[in-house]
Amino acid sequence: MPDEYKLQLGDSVTIEGELWVWEGVRRGTEARLRRDGSADDWMSVSMPELLAHAGTARRNSSTPLRAVSGNWPADVLDMEKHLQEVFRGIPMDPTATAPRPQYDLVRTTQEQRIASKVEELAGTSLGRSRKALFNFWKAYRSEGVAAVDARLHPKGKKRLVVAKADPRLVAVIDRELDSRVNMSTSSRRHCAALVRRTLEAMYPGDAICAIKDTTLQGFINERDAGRYSFAKATTRRTASNRPDREHFSGNAHRLGAVCEIDSTTLDVQVWDDKGNDFRPTVTALFCVSSRVPMAWAVHADSPNGYDHALLLARAIVGRRAVPGSAAATLSGSATLPVELMKRINPYLDDESLAVPWIFPHSITVDGGADFRSATFEAACRAFGINLVLAPPNTPTVKPHVERNFGTTSSDFATWLAGSTGNAVHNRGKSAVPILTLDSVRLAFDAWITTVFLNSQHRGLRSPLFPGRKWTPNQMYSALFEVGPGVQLPFRAEDFFGLLPSEPRVISDEGITFKNRVYDSPLLADLRNRSLTGAPAGSRQARQFDIHFDPYNSNAVWVQHPESREWIECWDKLIDERAAWMVAETQVKLIERFGSGEPGEVPKTSEFLDEIERRARGDKQARKRYLREASAKATGEPDTDAPLTEPVAIGLREWSNPVDVDDIDWNSSSYDIVTSKELHP
Repeated sequence: MPDEYKLQLGDSVTIEGELWVWEGVRRGTEARLRRDGSADDWMSVSMPELLAHAGTARRNSSTPLRAVSGNWPADVLDMEKHLQEVFRGIPMDPTATAPRPQYDLVRTTQEQRIASKVEELAGTSLGRSRKALFNFWKAYRSEGVAAVDARLHPKGKKRLVVAKADPRLVAVIDRELDSRVNMSTSSRRHCAALVRRTLEAMYPGDAICAIKDTTLQGFINERDAGRYSFAKATTRRTASNRPDREHFSGNAHRLGAVCEIDSTTLDVQVWDDKGNDFRPTVTALFCVSSRVPMAWAVHADSPNGYDHALLLARAIVGRRAVPGSAAATLSGSATLPVELMKRINPYLDDESLAVPWIFPHSITVDGGADFRSATFEAACRAFGINLVLAPPNTPTVKPHVERNFGTTSSDFATWLAGSTGNAVHNRGKSAVPILTLDSVRLAFDAWITTVFLNSQHRGLRSPLFPGRKWTPNQMYSALFEVGPGVQLPFRAEDFFGLLPSEPRVISDEGITFKNRVYDSPLLADLRNRSLTGAPAGSRQARQFDIHFDPYNSNAVWVQHPESREWIECWDKLIDERAAWMVAETQVKLIERFGSGEPGEVPKTSEFLDEIERRARGDKQARKRYLREASAKATGEPDTDAPLTEPVAIGLREWSNPVDVDDIDWNSSSYDIVTSKELHP
C-alpha cells in the first residue's frame, strides 16, 4: 500500500467530536495525542483505540484517483480541449470569457456541436467521426487523459523523447512506416531520407526540416516498435494483421458452437498413383471448444467446393457411418464416455469410438474460392449450419485451425520419411519421397486418434485450474456430459446422397474402377444381370451406378435395385496396399525403372532396323543364289568366282564416264541401303 494511504505521525483523528493530532508512541503500546490548536493539552490512548479511530484521519493528500495531468503529447492535450468544448462547453482558449457560438450549450444541441467539431477537425491529424468522438469522450470520462493518449497512440511504447516530439513529425514517420507493410525490406537510412523529403515538401522552410539525422533516426526506431519495418517481410505482414485493440478470448464452451475449416500443404513429398512426387494438401474441420478435428482429408491436388461438401458430410454422419472408414486402424480412448455415447448414438461401435462425434453448428471460413463456392454453401444450408465469412487478410479470425497446422507439421510431418521442412530455411537439399498417398492417409488417421486426441493442449485450460492442461478427449468428455443437448448424427444414406457416381460393369471378377478391382460376396445376384431392355449379358445391361469417395479409394458402393440396400465393395488388394513392405517395394520399382511416362518408350526403332537389315541380307543372298544357279544351267563361268591371277586394269578405262543405263543394279557389286525415319 502507498504511504499516502497509511496512518502516520502528524495525522489528525476525531475522538468524541474533537480533533487530536498523533504526535508519538510511548513504550511501543501507547499513542500520545495532542489537541488540535493547543500546545499543552495531551492524551494517551492504546494503539487498538487509536486504530479504532483511524477511519476519521485527515491529511492533505495530493494523490488523485486518476492521472489528470502529466507530460502528455501535444495532440493528446489538444484532443482533450476539443472534447471539453464539445461535451461541456468549456472554451479551448483559457482567456476566453464565453464559448464560441457553435459550441454554446444554451443555443446548440449536442448533435449540432458534434457535427461542428467533426467539420472543424476534418483534414487534420485529429479528424474523427461522430462515433469516434463519442468513444473518446467515454474513455476520457472513465480513465482521463491516459485513455485519450492510448487511443491516439495505440502502437509502440513511447518514451519521453517521442512524447515531446513535434506531432507533425510523428505523423509523417507513422505514415511512412505504415506504407512499408507490403513493400520489400529496405534500410533505415532509406526511410529517414524519405521522411526528410516529405517534411521539406509539406513544410518548406520550417524548423522541423532541420532535425538532426541521429534524432530523426531515434524517432524512427521508436515508432517502429512492433511493426518490424526493417525485419523480414513475412514477419512485417503478419504483425500488420494483428488487430490494434485488446485481444479477447475466442474460446467456446459448447461442442460444435464455433468451428473452423482451412487447408494447407503438407510438408511431405509422396508418390501418386503414377509414380510422380508431389506435396499433398490437408483440409481439417476443427472444433474450438474441444480442439477435436471433426473431419479431415488428404488431397492429391487443390480441393474445391465439392470436396469440402464431402468433408462436411463425413463429419456429420459420424465416423462409423462414413463408408470405408474401417480401412484405417483406429485405437479408442478410455477417456471418452463410451457407454453414454453408445446410448445416444446408435451408429457408434468400438471402431468409431476412437474419434469423437460433434455436429458443427457454425463454421468460420476464409476468402478462398473453394470455401466460398456455391456448392459448399449449399451443403451447409442443407444441414442447417451457419457459415461465417472471415474478413479479407485476417487469419486471426480463425487462429485455432491455423495453429493446428503448425502442430501437424512439427508432430506429424517431421516424423515421416520424405519430410521437406516447414519453411524454406529449414528445407534440405533434396527430399526423396518414400511413402505413397494412401500410406500417408492411413498414418494421418492413426496419428490423430492415437497421439493428437490424447495429448495435452495448452489452449485447453480451466479458469478454476489454470495450471492444468487437458487433452481434446478429456475436454470432449466433460462438455459432452454437461451439454444442453445432443444432436443425433445422420446415417450413411445421407452421406451417399453427396457422393458422385459412374456407371460400371459388374463382372465375375468384380468392379473395375480407376485401375483397381472391387468386389463383395453380396454382388452374386447382380453379376451379368439385365436391368434395362438391353439383351442379357450385354455391356449396357450389366452397368450399375457405382458411388465412390474421391478421397477414399478403399471401397465403392452399389445400391441393390430391389432391396435398396447399399453394398460396400472393398479393394481386393487393400491388404497389400496397406502393408508397409509391399508399399516400399512398389516405391523402389518406381525409383529404379521410372513411372512409365511417354518418354520411356519401347525400342521399336531398333527392332525395325534389325528386321530391315536382315531382310536386305536375305534378299541379296537369294539373288546371288539365283545367279549362280542360272550360270550353272547355261554353262557360263561363275563371275563371282575368285581370280587365281591378278589382272591389270588400264587407267583409261576408268577415265571414261560410265553410262548409267548400262549399270546392272542387281549385281552384287552394288549394295544400296535406303534410310528412312521410323516412328514407333
